[in-house]
Amino acid sequence: MIIPYRTICSTVLVMMCMGVPAVLAGQFGTPKDEEGTRIFKADEHPHYSGQFHLTGRKTILVGSMNDRAPWDHMDYAGKRLTPVQGTIEIDVDERTNSGQVMVEFAEGQDRYRIVFDRFAAKAPFQDGGIATRIYEHGDSNNGDPLYPKTWLYLGGWGTATMFKNGEVLYKDYDAHFMVMERSRDPQTHEVRYPVKRTLPGGETDPAGMEIDLWVRSKEQNTDNFPPFETFVHLCWEEVTWRGAR
Repeated sequence: MIIPYRTICSTVLVMMCMGVPAVLAGQFGTPKDEEGTRIFKADEHPHYSGQFHLTGRKTILVGSMNDRAPWDHMDYAGKRLTPVQGTIEIDVDERTNSGQVMVEFAEGQDRYRIVFDRFAAKAPFQDGGIATRIYEHGDSNNGDPLYPKTWLYLGGWGTATMFKNGEVLYKDYDAHFMVMERSRDPQTHEVRYPVKRTLPGGETDPAGMEIDLWVRSKEQNTDNFPPFETFVHLCWEEVTWRGAR
């Protein structure tokens, strides 16, 4: 559709009268020349609250809580995934690096709960313990290469305590959660990683979203992948953004 020059001039005049800076035709939301599309930091928005409230459902446990070494709790091939009943509830304040992530799930007759409410950064990109709108993993130069490079809508790092049937199972273990682009194929549940890439984006699908969380021990075990004595890894395929309770 061709917009008449008179219409453009009239629009610019009205905007100037309203105190809105005048812009030229073709600049309405469209990058110019080679400038690209800028992603603004969250705190560059004047009404940014820092409050995030999300729920994850369709819970997948990677492997099993009863696995014995050697095990693979990344399972890129998607062959050892255990669908379980459970949810994750995320209620955090990114600005103050505070809040709580609560996970509940059941495997067989056992019920598990993870309380993740102590956030702290070990690297600058973690922004004090909770960060938003960043790339992590893969070749992003942020985090380890266990996951493909992915855009994090929200991520948290710190320590958590895990309970089994009401009793402490793992106390003060390292923990990490990610609200991220979808990494697993929705049909095969395969993570296509690592592969030789011809495009700069990570091996994720920006058309989908998932939540991943792991809790791991400090003790190492090189028979396992990742090489820890304990690495509990869960994924939620259904993500809901909600208001505060």
